[in-house]
Amino acid sequence: MDMGAEEIAGLLARMLAEGHALPASAVGAEVDVAGTGVRIAIAAPQPQDNGLVQLPIGVSHPSFGGMFAWDQAVGVPGGDRHPAADALDGWTHTVFPVFAAALLPGCDLAAHATAEPLEGADRKAEVFYGPVATRDFGGLTDADRTAMADRPPTRVVIEELFTGYALPDRPVWAFTFCARLPSGPVTEVTLLNGEAGSSFGHIAGHLPWHGHGSVKSWALVMPRG
Repeated sequence: MDMGAEEIAGLLARMLAEGHALPASAVGAEVDVAGTGVRIAIAAPQPQDNGLVQLPIGVSHPSFGGMFAWDQAVGVPGGDRHPAADALDGWTHTVFPVFAAALLPGCDLAAHATAEPLEGADRKAEVFYGPVATRDFGGLTDADRTAMADRPPTRVVIEELFTGYALPDRPVWAFTFCARLPSGPVTEVTLLNGEAGSSFGHIAGHLPWHGHGSVKSWALVMPRG
């Protein structure tokens, strides 16, 4: 059974309203959280040859200057649940908590993120870090998972951004995907929806990597006066 963007938006609105007591409602392919300024956009799911589904999901708020913070959630087929629903569930519990903690502090999903003050180059901000999402392709240990949770690559990126990079005076979001595969390492950094280039290729170098696997994590930087 296929699921389109509007159907997925309706499912997300019900999840947020019934499961997390948020005043969420769907209009077309967008979800509005009434009275908060938070909007969530769903783009058309993209089926892959291996049965996986990529689901583009974006979060917006007036402080974002009209932009959406986009992610490509991945859903895995299995059981009776559509892979797009699997992608949505994973996104709701690993990505959305970053935005909930910053913009919807009364929401229970906010508890899945952590907030830390950060200062540098005459800038002050509060950084919201989300939980890491890991996949074990063979051989990852508890030490690997602990290191990924304690210091995810996204944290390295955010800390380095405060050592001299020119940042806009508005919220900044970033996420990283780092993996160790039999073919070699993979490092991807997405900053304000764009590829951040090769300057962050070292951000997973501190992880022990006893086996093959991946780690993905999100952060949202909110400027403070």
